[in-house]
Amino acid sequence: MHTSEHNLPVSISQVLAWIRQCSTQEKKVLLNELLNDTAALTIASEPSLSKDWESEEEEQAWAGL
Repeated sequence: MHTSEHNLPVSISQVLAWIRQCSTQEKKVLLNELLNDTAALTIASEPSLSKDWESEEEEQAWAGL
């Protein structure tokens, strides 16, 4: 899924703007919650991992499956 293909009521930039306004303590709490939430961690990791996933080499490796 590309970042523009979602059904969230807010954009990622809106979420980031809200996080920037949080205090350091609030950011620590949020980070701990995200790290303890496997689904959130997976979603947060997807854009970074997709750089590797979307290569021609990866496509060839998985083509037979």
